[in-house]
Amino acid sequence: MQPTQYLIDTAAFTRNGEVLAAQSPISDFKRALEGLPAQKDQTISWSVRGSVDSAGQQFLEVRLSGLVVLTCQRCMQDFDYAVDAATQILVVTNELELDIDMDDPAALERILGSTQLNALELVEDELILNLPYVPRHEECPHLPEALVIQDEEAEDEKPNPFAVLSQLKKS
Repeated sequence: MQPTQYLIDTAAFTRNGEVLAAQSPISDFKRALEGLPAQKDQTISWSVRGSVDSAGQQFLEVRLSGLVVLTCQRCMQDFDYAVDAATQILVVTNELELDIDMDDPAALERILGSTQLNALELVEDELILNLPYVPRHEECPHLPEALVIQDEEAEDEKPNPFAVLSQLKKS
């Protein structure tokens, strides 16, 4: 499919509870791939589902999953990073509503309603938000032994945050 086929009218899409789902090659997400290593021929599975709650608020639920090749910042080796995300986005009708609750970290993400919202770009935004700022393996298989020992020693040197409580108990 061409990206123009991913254009949705948010009002009709949410009102009718429509769903748009696809599997797109990772190469379709050019902004997300900036600065990343060469990707394999993997795909990102995604969907956008519209809904309206009992108060008349419109929502888009964006789901995506797939693998992205990242470079571990510890050992500098490439690895497959699994992305599996679901986000609910409140569709608002004017720009004033976009700024409501901006300081509240628990507030829903908001997007301005549109007659031609590109769902693929919305999915790409969510993909970007779900990639780690500093990618790294859980346990680096390629980390030089000297660095592994250094990391273990650094963990041993960390003070116990509850040590202060034991001193209070003695007094």
